[in-house]
Amino acid sequence: MDLVQVKKAANPFKPKSIFWVAIFCAVLVCSWENTGMSFTELFTEGWPHMVSYIVGNPTIPGSSFFPPRLVAADLKIYLFAMLETLEMASVALCMSIVISFPLSFLISRNILEILFPGSSALIKLLRRAIYLGSMLLANVCRSINEIVWALLFVSAVGLGPMAGILALGLHTAGVLTKLLAEGNEAIDPGPVEALSATGAGFIKIIIYAVMPQTMPHFVSMVLYRFESDVRSAAVLGLVGAGGIGFYLFDKVRSFENGDVTTIIIIIVTVVWIIDKLSATIRKKFI
Repeated sequence: MDLVQVKKAANPFKPKSIFWVAIFCAVLVCSWENTGMSFTELFTEGWPHMVSYIVGNPTIPGSSFFPPRLVAADLKIYLFAMLETLEMASVALCMSIVISFPLSFLISRNILEILFPGSSALIKLLRRAIYLGSMLLANVCRSINEIVWALLFVSAVGLGPMAGILALGLHTAGVLTKLLAEGNEAIDPGPVEALSATGAGFIKIIIYAVMPQTMPHFVSMVLYRFESDVRSAAVLGLVGAGGIGFYLFDKVRSFENGDVTTIIIIIVTVVWIIDKLSATIRKKFI
């Protein structure tokens, strides 16, 4: 390839590129206008109201977010509730891994070809049916928000952590299935083909050719979802699904904003610690 061809290939101002950028900009502008988005309104009209809400009403005790309310008895309750939130996220994550790990293989086209080899019409139809059925199940799990799942499970098992665990577990299972499947489909086919040529079975191919390649991606996604589940579990208290979220929304509804700040500080601190621990674990696998 000569210099002229290299410059032509590297030119970002191609008609096709300009067309798609124009489409994107048009969609963005249209969406901005239709949703009434306005930074001017936020900073000129909304900002004073926000500051007033944070400062609170001087005539109403506890209406200000600052300083946080630090009462030893309440702190003990909040810390135990945060521990319950971590336990909820841990159990939900384990449940989601049990569901998503095998399901991710069924929505990975390359893994399905290993599981059901062959090019006959019947085999192709079988692979297609398994793929679509598994994809539908994963989409349903992740498309329904955790709060909606929690509402359903609260009606089934009552208020408490169990409803939150089931809600988080199902939603995370759908998300992890999609993320892990993308990692499966991105593997190098070389080791898989080499093991297949030796007559190795499906289990050996997964263990010795697929898992070594997907393990860094698997660990990264699982740790990410654990962090996300901890944050989501804190929100599920809105529907009475246990954890520190129950106290958070109780204090929000009661306008005890000093306690709200205290709870938020606890949540942010715990998430920060989890993030640091996750980074340490990732370094060992990635």
